[in-house]
Amino acid sequence: MMCAVCAGTVEQTVRQLPGVNEASVNFATSSLSVSWNPSVTSPQVIAEAVRKAGYDMIVESSQSAADEEQARREARHYRYMRLMVWLAWILTIPLAVICMAHIHFEGDQWVMAGLALAVMGICGHRFYINGFRALYKLRPTMDSLVAVSTLVSFLYSLFNTVWPDVAYAHGLPADLYYEASAMIIAFVLTGKLMELRARHSTGSALRALMGLQPAEALLVEPDGKTHTVKIADIKPGDLISVRPGERVPVDGTVTEGHAAVDESMLTGEPIAVEKTPGTAVSAGTLVDNGSITISATQVGGATRLAHIIEAVRRAQGSKAPVQKLVDKVAMIFVPAVIIIALITFGVWLTVGYGNLPVAIITAVSVLVIACPCALGLATPTAIMVGMGRGARNGILVRDAEGLQNLGRVKILAIDKTGTLTEGHPAVSDTYISAGPDSLPEILGAIAVLERKSAHPLAEAIAEWCENHGAKPTTDVIFEYIAGMGITGTVDGRSYWIGSATLAEHEHASIPAAMSAAAGQWGSEGAGIVFAGSGTDTLAAFKVSDTIKPEAAETVAQLKKRGVKVVLLTGDRRDTAEYFARLAGIDEVIAGVLPAGKQEAIQKLKGKGKIVAMAGDGINDSQAMAEADVAIAMGTGSDIAIDVAQVTLVAGRLTDIPKAMQLSRDTLRIIRENLFWAFIYNLIGIPIAAGVFYPVWGWLLSPMFASAAMAMSSVCVVLNSLRLAKTSDTQTKN
Repeated sequence: MMCAVCAGTVEQTVRQLPGVNEASVNFATSSLSVSWNPSVTSPQVIAEAVRKAGYDMIVESSQSAADEEQARREARHYRYMRLMVWLAWILTIPLAVICMAHIHFEGDQWVMAGLALAVMGICGHRFYINGFRALYKLRPTMDSLVAVSTLVSFLYSLFNTVWPDVAYAHGLPADLYYEASAMIIAFVLTGKLMELRARHSTGSALRALMGLQPAEALLVEPDGKTHTVKIADIKPGDLISVRPGERVPVDGTVTEGHAAVDESMLTGEPIAVEKTPGTAVSAGTLVDNGSITISATQVGGATRLAHIIEAVRRAQGSKAPVQKLVDKVAMIFVPAVIIIALITFGVWLTVGYGNLPVAIITAVSVLVIACPCALGLATPTAIMVGMGRGARNGILVRDAEGLQNLGRVKILAIDKTGTLTEGHPAVSDTYISAGPDSLPEILGAIAVLERKSAHPLAEAIAEWCENHGAKPTTDVIFEYIAGMGITGTVDGRSYWIGSATLAEHEHASIPAAMSAAAGQWGSEGAGIVFAGSGTDTLAAFKVSDTIKPEAAETVAQLKKRGVKVVLLTGDRRDTAEYFARLAGIDEVIAGVLPAGKQEAIQKLKGKGKIVAMAGDGINDSQAMAEADVAIAMGTGSDIAIDVAQVTLVAGRLTDIPKAMQLSRDTLRIIRENLFWAFIYNLIGIPIAAGVFYPVWGWLLSPMFASAAMAMSSVCVVLNSLRLAKTSDTQTKN
């Protein structure tokens, strides 16, 4: 599909088929979403109708195969378009020089005709195939406009080359407009190539999500033997063994073993979750430490991961209202121009002077000057230049829709872990009752035991101890106590490390001051780990995430811009409210899984305002796809970055206000570009139609019409380049 009109044609074709309830074409992703009655029609029938309309359609039984084929086709198409653009300009530039500089030599007219024909036949042949097919079906597209204007211009020039006396007999010069045909195609192809660069495929995000689910699993037979099976062969109730470093293949319940499982793809929290018999696990989550056997409960498309994938696919395939408006305008613009050209031809042939050359010149001039080169370049050139400016500031913008909406955002939902905070647990406070003389020995014992532990907070505590004078040791015996912690003997002395429940189990007393400190830490949502020896509690550790230093400043800036900030997280409410207070955020939505985050975004959008979602994790991708604008931290997961329309490379929150300013600047340039594109049509079409001919006998030649068309494109490009020169300090304000 070459333009929005093509997308509209496919959509109308499918909607008119018997048994089709609804059809929607997403031009950006080259995808068709259909709801149909299986008893009346089928995907094969729909595909055949689309092919008859002049477009190819691939139906794949496997969605992953469809995604892979789509990626391959997009890569091939981009390489092909780039080659055609280079070839078009290589042939067009000498043609324009010969024609416009009036360079004459033996056979110059046939050389110009040959160059123009080469551009039309090699570089622009798809315009003629698609354009005239659309005309035949009475659904003209912009391809039709390009095809008609260039072909008529070429044929008229060829007529004057072969029979110049006909024009001379009517008192008109036998002008040649070969360069107009070639330049129109070269300019339009350039605009299409820029559009391809401005639009990034969203399929990679879905493929990456699907990559989280392993293709195979280790099935445990009733006799205890194991063997590898395909995921598709797993049934509910089957026992699956998952080893360290492997991803859980299906949703299920742990039946044996214990492990620390990284569930950040669901919750966004960096701290792994301890899994013991009876606890639930989800497909796609990663076993960090330990091994477990699970009983499958949900498999295939019923898993939570599959639901996330489908939700992202559905949200990305939906259309924004502004795109629907553009589709309607595009569907009207092309036939309107063709009708104006036909009316112009008929008026001058019958009502006016009865002059065939005048009728041809005016009709061709109307088609040429109205060719939508500037309209096609208005948005992508500004977007490309805006992208370059954003990249210099660490802001990567993916598409025009996201950039347009970003400057109009009134509600920003922001994830906590990795977005508002640094995203990794660390010891942020301690209470140590041990004396300084014995401290190195105690810290060494804690460090070596925690290195043996599978507890999610163990690594952070071990690292802190090692950085604060822990005495190295290797003589260790340990025992893991499920749900409470770890006990062991180091250099002949017994130790325990874990929760307050473990301290009680060891008959250890916690000093009042230490207990009060731990209570305060708990109110802030931090993880609390006690360590002791025998009945003595020697230390308490506060393990938590830390807020980014620029968080409060960024929230204050956003509030000044009239943007409401909402903290949206899967973490506990007490933790979320603590960090919200530090950042100055007034509204908190906490304890929600990916589907809950998506529902929260839907409710915020229900207020009639533009909503953005800033996140960094797989668990955020569903909500990000639902939001009007998705903003990803460049330090986060590839899934979030692929779903996002805006990526902050350095992961700095201060880049969000900068990105909003970039959006406003780019939108201003786009509006100016559209003004220049339309003003040429508004003024140029009446002049091209011969409005001055009855008074002054002056006609706008197709050559000047093509020059005016080219100038409109040049104005658009030059105006877009102004965006690159805009001071970066404006972005920072």
